[in-house]
Amino acid sequence: MRIPPKIQSAPFDVANWEMDAEFGVFPQGARAKDAVFVPSPPPESILLPGRRYLFKRSKRSYPDQFWGEIVAYRIGCLMGVEVPPAFAAWNSHTGICAALIEWFYVDHAQAFLLAGDFLQQIQKGFDRDKGEQHNMKDNELLLRVFVQNKLLHQDWRQWWVDALLFDALIGNTDRHQDNWGVVLDARTKTFSLSPLFDNGTSLGHERFPERVAHWSDEDTDRYIRKGHHHVRWSLAEPHLRGHLVLLERALKEWPETRAVARGRLDFSAGELTEAIADLMELALPVRLLPERMRFMLRLLKRRRQLLQSILV
Repeated sequence: MRIPPKIQSAPFDVANWEMDAEFGVFPQGARAKDAVFVPSPPPESILLPGRRYLFKRSKRSYPDQFWGEIVAYRIGCLMGVEVPPAFAAWNSHTGICAALIEWFYVDHAQAFLLAGDFLQQIQKGFDRDKGEQHNMKDNELLLRVFVQNKLLHQDWRQWWVDALLFDALIGNTDRHQDNWGVVLDARTKTFSLSPLFDNGTSLGHERFPERVAHWSDEDTDRYIRKGHHHVRWSLAEPHLRGHLVLLERALKEWPETRAVARGRLDFSAGELTEAIADLMELALPVRLLPERMRFMLRLLKRRRQLLQSILV
């Protein structure tokens, strides 16, 4: 079930890579990002020559936030959940560090359609800016239409349970209506659900390591309990947003997804550490420091325990 991760041996320097001048037509997201094309031959074989990659920076207040995208990719691989490959990169001309994230669809052969484009049609007055009406029942309605019209052959229930599980494990609070969607294959005219992209609002990025170094177990649990998904269960049940309670609700609705979800967490605490420990060796102006790594692992290991308790 696990996906072998793509492991880089050194940070990628994009200073002399071709920039994508048309990337401005993709305005989604709060963090500054550019798009670049990998040269041929690529600096390492794990990169796809000529493919577009996002060069996604951190928020100014949290300079090491970009590491969250890279760690989230490794966690997705460990779980066997599809997440776009993400690597540590920088621009040696500007000194800017960022996550280098593989574009998850092939230009001209495929197209990506945001879920928000469809949900606006389902729900009049849908607030696209805040997405406060984003809810699982409307998502279910949308995906049932795809299946009924033989446009989607994927198990969307399992996809959503896996997404909720992944987001709960990394503490992602940003799976809004434009952070998922469907990929259209131009040849077959069929759709598949997107990989789980845009994972940087997670892993305690907004907490400075020196301020959490002396947290007790109770402090950690209190922080975890405050975490919630962006999506809610339904407009009639707006309170169902907590990372654990929303997953529990989905498992109750779709019990056939439980076995696969349980298998997603079939790794040890040691394997979790091993999956991301090498990232600290990548020498960038903004490194993944041991203190940040310890905090990430503390959250991941505790969330895994809590999630396993509801998947028995």
